[in-house]
Amino acid sequence: MTKIREFYKGGFWHIYNRGVAKEEIFHEKGDYIFYLYKLKETLKKYSVTIHAYNFLPNHLHYLIEQTSEITPSKFFSGLHTSFSSYINRKYNRVGHLFQNRFQEKHIEKTDYLLDLSLYIHLNKILEKLQHIDQAFISKDMLQKLLDEAERDPWNSYSVYLGLREDQITQDKFILSLISDNLKKAREDYQKLAKEAVISGKFLKVRDLIFEDFQGLS
Repeated sequence: MTKIREFYKGGFWHIYNRGVAKEEIFHEKGDYIFYLYKLKETLKKYSVTIHAYNFLPNHLHYLIEQTSEITPSKFFSGLHTSFSSYINRKYNRVGHLFQNRFQEKHIEKTDYLLDLSLYIHLNKILEKLQHIDQAFISKDMLQKLLDEAERDPWNSYSVYLGLREDQITQDKFILSLISDNLKKAREDYQKLAKEAVISGKFLKVRDLIFEDFQGLS
């Protein structure tokens, strides 16, 4: 039986989706560029607020807020239908690009938003660390992964650090949970990300986060 999605204005959601059969959504740089283009176009048509995102080859994450009568369902239906058609034409494929509908987790407590944004931004690092024996994980390796995240154009982490603007991410609200001083908030956010990676904080809670996504991790 199809789950009834209950969205409302002012609500926050963690949105997650992956490619059908765990296949890649993005095959090369041009696919990411087109997706970002369609994302900006869809934002002009359907007003929602995107607080964070991270796009990996076979899955993607968003922290989104419904700020109008437009629901996340309508927003992502428009975005992903268009993107799926593009990918199918480009790669001469048929069928669904994404596995079922997107999955969502309603965020009831504001206190959780900061940790969730960090989890989303660090997701690619977590994916890489899963396949490395802990005995071989060093602080230098973790710092290198953090540096890569700062340069990743498909991740809003660099927007939070003030390294670029993307006309998509609304980072000020989450950063205000750290400090009213934007410069200090950006610096502290970077420190929190480093501490989270070194401590393994999000590796420990990863399974709990994904319980609500029906094993789609």
